[in-house]
Amino acid sequence: MLALGFAVLAIVGVITRVTDARTETQRAQRLSDFGTLAYLAGRESRLVTVRPTDANTAAQIRGLLTRLERSSSSASEMTKVVMPAVTAVTLAERGHPSRAAAAYGHVRAQAQVAALHEASVTRDERTALLARLEDWSALVAAMLGSLLGLAALVRRLRTRTVELDNRVEELSLQARTDSLTGLGNHRAFHETLSAAIAERSASNVPFVLLAIDLDGLKQINDSEGHLAGDDYIRKVSECLRVVVGDQGTVHRTGGDEFMVILPGRRNWDGLAVARQIEEHARQTIGRRALSIGLTESTGTEGRHLLVGQADLALYEAKRTRLNAVVFNAGLAKLTRPTERRQDGPFPEQRALAAALARAVDAKDVGTQSHCETVAQLCVAIGERLGVRGHELERLRLAGLLHDVGKIGVADAILQKPTELDDSEREAMASHVDIGHSIVLAAELPIEAEWILYHHERFDGTGYPDGKRSGEIPLGSRIIAVADAFEAMIAARPYRPSISPEEAIAELRRNAGTQFDARCVGALIDTISDVGIAQPAAAAAEDIDGRLRLVHGGAVRVA
Repeated sequence: MLALGFAVLAIVGVITRVTDARTETQRAQRLSDFGTLAYLAGRESRLVTVRPTDANTAAQIRGLLTRLERSSSSASEMTKVVMPAVTAVTLAERGHPSRAAAAYGHVRAQAQVAALHEASVTRDERTALLARLEDWSALVAAMLGSLLGLAALVRRLRTRTVELDNRVEELSLQARTDSLTGLGNHRAFHETLSAAIAERSASNVPFVLLAIDLDGLKQINDSEGHLAGDDYIRKVSECLRVVVGDQGTVHRTGGDEFMVILPGRRNWDGLAVARQIEEHARQTIGRRALSIGLTESTGTEGRHLLVGQADLALYEAKRTRLNAVVFNAGLAKLTRPTERRQDGPFPEQRALAAALARAVDAKDVGTQSHCETVAQLCVAIGERLGVRGHELERLRLAGLLHDVGKIGVADAILQKPTELDDSEREAMASHVDIGHSIVLAAELPIEAEWILYHHERFDGTGYPDGKRSGEIPLGSRIIAVADAFEAMIAARPYRPSISPEEAIAELRRNAGTQFDARCVGALIDTISDVGIAQPAAAAAEDIDGRLRLVHGGAVRVA
């Protein structure tokens, strides 16, 4: 009788394990079915408005729903997932694309929730139950001499537990990953941004946030179809991934929207990365592919404020067709119409300034993005010197337009590889008067005055009027330093580029004579904060006196 009892216990243990294994198999199948349904519903929610659901997809979805209906462990799954999915397919087939898209979006969200719920339900309780069954089965098997078979069964159960854990981890990763590009999605972005803010609050480590928007995606979708649009998104996302590398994280937060977080960086670093992204994307796509807005976090800014600042800068970049714009407080104030009319430039004036800057950069070979970079440096220097509000936006516009007068200078002079003679220097010097007239005609009198005097020297030996020190407007002194620094670190027809360190040393040598020492110090503080980042221009290998073409000790920036 005792032996019979042991045998019965052994049989019960085996049956229990077989039943539990079958249950685990069904649970794993439901996990897979929910995951597949979430993917199909997500895809159809994007595409159903441009083409009806094809028969194969509809059949695949119905097959999943039939299997889920038979094996569902919860009545709520029927209500939240299966029945809405049937409705979505029916709406698509009956020609209601908008309602079908909304229904598919709802199904995708509920299927993801159901999958995560299925993976985590009472997992700890089931693990404890298996442990108790293992103990009883081990005792019975030891008494009946079946230890070997029991050990094999235990290994199988443990393998299934590991597989289930891996599946849960995989689903968690899928919930944070964009299915088209493989980048982090909107949810992952906000988690990463929150972590960066926490790190900044704990250790005062700054970071830069880039908001990126694709140019021309709607036109591609309309003219070539959504498959071509998806290919365009993948190509640009790969450019972002390659350029950013291990410097930060890239996220796709919307259809044509991306966000980049660069820990431990400041705006100057972020602007250099933005330039590299724009150049790489232009080479890959063959045209302008994206617009970029930047902002930095150095204090107590929250998530919504930072994202809003980056979006404002992105809006300005798209509206003015600039490659990248760095946020400044003046941009925020310009969003209020009453203040804009009283104090700040009109949107049309800002758009005109951007167009003129692009025209100057295109005319002056070797100065690609020169005006944009000078504009951002002017804002950075101005902020260091206490310039606030609308004056920052005026500084940015003046920086954009500081060389607009070169439109009236002959190309042979602009591109001459050797030192200019007296008549050529006089023609080059006239660009400040020409620029002043152009900007004044655009009804920007303050910016026009700053541009007129940005080649005056602090010691009074500059042009056009020989003003000295405090007689020179602060805006002009700021532009002079920003212009000289960018001119030295970028190659010119008359000399190669030099490194930022060498350029800073040159500015120091001319502080108090050619430049305002306060403006030089503000620029040095700005660059030092980011570890003297290297922008797109490469440093020259041979740095000597020949690289610094000067006229009477002045850095040549005209």
